[in-house]
Amino acid sequence: MSETQSAPAFPGIARVTFIIHFIVALVIGVLLLFIPTTFGGWFGYPETLDLVPVIRALGAILLGLGAGTSLCGIFAGRWEPVEYVVRGEIAYLALQTIVFVVSAIIGSGPLVGNIVFAVISVILLVLFIISWASRPK
Repeated sequence: MSETQSAPAFPGIARVTFIIHFIVALVIGVLLLFIPTTFGGWFGYPETLDLVPVIRALGAILLGLGAGTSLCGIFAGRWEPVEYVVRGEIAYLALQTIVFVVSAIIGSGPLVGNIVFAVISVILLVLFIISWASRPK
């Protein structure tokens, strides 16, 4: 790029999306990692001690991949380094939303938990889609 041209601005909505996603992933990740059965109980999930290691691992995934990649996005100065993160989040959140909605419809798992996490997923999905649509072209 020449000195007279500069890189396109990083969309403000993307930075806001990464901040919101970082907070959500951090809070849910920490709760799943450290108090998985208590956190699940708040949303109607039964205490299943055999699944605690798997639930803790999900918390670790949310901290590493969710909060970690969003932290990188918060401090990104250009779109290119976060493009695949945004694509991945859109795919993941779309699938996660489907899982919670279908689970609510067929009665698999607690209705409250399915609805709460479907709503969180949809909000984040919409934010990432808006961020993608606002990317520099």
